[in-house]
Amino acid sequence: MQKRSDLSDVQKGRIIGFRAKGGSISETAEFVNCSHAAVVKVYRAWQNGTVQNQGRGKCGAPRAIDDRGERRLRRCVRADRRATVEQLTTKMNQGATKSVSQTTIQRTLLRLGLRSRRLVRASMLTTVHRRRRLEFARQYSNWTSTEWRQVAFSDESRFMLHRTDGRWRIRRETSERNHPATIAGTVQAGGGSIMVWGMFSWHSLGSLIIVEDTMDQYKYASVLADHVHPYMRIVFPQDDGIFQQDNARCHTAASVRAWFEEHQDEFPVLPWPANSPDLNLIEHL
Repeated sequence: MQKRSDLSDVQKGRIIGFRAKGGSISETAEFVNCSHAAVVKVYRAWQNGTVQNQGRGKCGAPRAIDDRGERRLRRCVRADRRATVEQLTTKMNQGATKSVSQTTIQRTLLRLGLRSRRLVRASMLTTVHRRRRLEFARQYSNWTSTEWRQVAFSDESRFMLHRTDGRWRIRRETSERNHPATIAGTVQAGGGSIMVWGMFSWHSLGSLIIVEDTMDQYKYASVLADHVHPYMRIVFPQDDGIFQQDNARCHTAASVRAWFEEHQDEFPVLPWPANSPDLNLIEHL
């Protein structure tokens, strides 16, 4: 039988009041919607002056891993995030008076919210990267939306044509392993890729350019002359726009720097911290 919930203070008050007015145990239990034993226990405790908001007696076997064991399990997980359930079970049973099973460890991990998840992919940041990102954030923390509207963000990106990201999950029976609906087709070398470059600002979208092979300083110089310069002149006719780019080699080559120096009176380049693609708004476009 399923364990009933604990009685609230209101329910206990109703039991005491109904019984004090002469109600029988059965009538009180029906009125409060509780068991006869609960009525007897609460009313007797009230008569003895010991009524408290106590919980019902715990039922079932005690947990194999108590609070102290849960804290130890958390420490084991934090010490080695990649440890398997089997490895965690071995660690937990070392020096223990009572061993636990892998199933118990798995259930405890789920109860603690320590589920197995994919690693989050993010840029590798050194101490210098973190310091410069912090300096960048502090320098522009007071900028308002009006000022950010004057920034044109840009970037290039490469897309695989056929490769999946490996995160597709399906449900199938064992016999359906080779069913067409359960197969993700692959091709040699990933099926090729395509690189594109684009830019945008609060005011307007810019061009989306297909880049042959890989972007180098010469191709980037052509993009600047044929697309960036016209865009900045049209969108920011008062020469109050700011151009953003990351620190890729093709963006920082000597010839590219010279081009920006020639046009610095029309639009400056926003200083950008290295290895910070997540700060670029174009990543969400």
